[in-house]
Amino acid sequence: MSTRHPDQAPSDTSPAPGSAPHKHRWVIAPVFWAGFGVLCLAAQTWVFARWAADGNFHAYPSGGYEISRARQISTLALEVAVITGLLAAAALLWRQSRRAGHVTSYAALFTGYLLCFWTDPYSGITQHTTGHNRYSLNVVTWGPYLPGWHGPLPQIESFLLNAAYPVSLTWVVIGVAIAKRLRHWRPAWSRARTAALVSVIIFCVDLPLESAYMRPGGYAYPNTLPYLTLFEGSWYRMPLTSPITMVVFVTMPVVLMHLYAKPGREIWVLEGSLRLPSPARTPIRLLAGIGFVNFSMLAFQVFMCVGALAGHPAELPSWIDRPRA
Repeated sequence: MSTRHPDQAPSDTSPAPGSAPHKHRWVIAPVFWAGFGVLCLAAQTWVFARWAADGNFHAYPSGGYEISRARQISTLALEVAVITGLLAAAALLWRQSRRAGHVTSYAALFTGYLLCFWTDPYSGITQHTTGHNRYSLNVVTWGPYLPGWHGPLPQIESFLLNAAYPVSLTWVVIGVAIAKRLRHWRPAWSRARTAALVSVIIFCVDLPLESAYMRPGGYAYPNTLPYLTLFEGSWYRMPLTSPITMVVFVTMPVVLMHLYAKPGREIWVLEGSLRLPSPARTPIRLLAGIGFVNFSMLAFQVFMCVGALAGHPAELPSWIDRPRA
């Protein structure tokens, strides 16, 4: 088994004599994902420009809800913790990339998660599916500016919910670490068997991690699924569609790429990008991360929307429910 780290430069950074023509260097997965990343950046620029031009770049008017002093403190504490954690993660990934001499896979994915929050309203494309903390930093939703969005209004977008997207890289890091450890402990196991066990472990890990983010005031689910909802009857209920999405659309795609990466090669979404001309490597790797994560999150939102349609609405406290007209 190769001991090369997935973020190390592959040994064949220069084409060997008699190799494919120079132009074939560009016919690789990272270039196509980077192209999709450009489309995603263009789409969100278009959405936010129209949203801001219509005077929506402001917090939703305060009032109309009740929130306890303890919940105010926990909300502020969670905001501080999230901001601190994201800044620390950005600094760490920047240092790792500098040390590696190129944008690492985690840095590319983190950039994608930072720039995918614009897809959030799609989970409620036809109905209200996520409870935002109204005491948290927030703005008027940009849902109506997304193509095909027909959800109820008014709604808001809170910092804590949208910051949860880059925080979800934690699930990826844990999943990859577990997969590597299992491969070390059980080298005879097939990759499929290892991946199956990792998915079960991440499903179980998600429950306490997500609850730890929700309960201080991160967000809530307004819908419950019969027989498939934990803590049903409480505002911090958790439909099992949530851990399923974290396994299927967030963690396992990256885990599988690590498990099936060829010896001495990078994960598929970035494989071959280090053989591109130097000026193109950094933007292609960052854009590939943006494209891949945005694609995953769009699929995530569709799954959450369909899951909510199968459930039934339940009451939320006013501080985490959508504003009323």
